[in-house]
Amino acid sequence: MTAVSATAINPEILNLISKNNIATVCCSDNDKPYCFSCFYSTLEEDACIVFKSSDSTRHMKILAENNLVAGTIIPFENSMTKVIGIQFEGIMVEKETTGIKAAKSYYMHYPFAVAVPGKIWVIEFNSIKYTSTINGIKHKLEWER
Repeated sequence: MTAVSATAINPEILNLISKNNIATVCCSDNDKPYCFSCFYSTLEEDACIVFKSSDSTRHMKILAENNLVAGTIIPFENSMTKVIGIQFEGIMVEKETTGIKAAKSYYMHYPFAVAVPGKIWVIEFNSIKYTSTINGIKHKLEWER
């Protein structure tokens, strides 16, 4: 995993990612798109999010064959006059690439998840597009690894 300083990502983007906890992640199964939602925690210094899932799920079977992902993180408070969120592209890797800190990050946010079967996975962001539209005024930021 490539180490990335958290300062390399605009604080507005990091703030949105760290204040939220559900991502929609999209993958591809032989050119057929498939999406899933997951709870996540953040590894800001590595530009990653961490999630837990079982190998038996459809999305994990797809990701075992093709670990490239795209997705979105959108806060709950969006409305017709305020839309904020990110779109991302990245790669999914098993937690061993980040050591114990990925599992620690996830279980600190979701202690109940210790009792749930599954493995800890990491999505390394390769690019992020942040968009904020408030009362018709658009503000965009982009980041690439």
